Amino acid sequence: MKICFICHANICRSFISQEILKHLLLKDNRTDIKVISRGTYALDYLTVPQKIKDFLSENNIAYKEHTPKQYGKEDIVSSDFIFVMTKEQYDEITDKYSEYSDKTHLLEEYVSNKTRDIEDPISLEGKKFKKVATDLKNIILKLYETKLKS
Repeated sequence: MKICFICHANICRSFISQEILKHLLLKDNRTDIKVISRGTYALDYLTVPQKIKDFLSENNIAYKEHTPKQYGKEDIVSSDFIFVMTKEQYDEITDKYSEYSDKTHLLEEYVSNKTRDIEDPISLEGKKFKKVATDLKNIILKLYETKLKS
């Protein structure tokens, strides 16, 4: 199975999701699920902000060098599940690749049946950043526990 997380720039939400899910899979010695992340407007010169690296570290996840990547047709075709963070991203991908709309999901809706965007914490600081990042972590934990754990 292959899972692709998509957000805007591929340096915050999709990257955090990818790293948390990879960490959970590694802890359980799971090699049956491949995880990638992409962006709808990813620029390869962008870097992962320090607060993202710190958040991962606080969750016992070592930061590995990351270069943001723009999603492409191959990512859509080769993934079994595509999880996006916002309705706008969902609409973009399902409009462009309508034949793959059955495997494209708004992340929180898929996990919790809540149709709402996952806020981009990139511009947030302190407690506000921590809350949004922790909410995202909890969504990924729930995804793993309720949908992916064997």
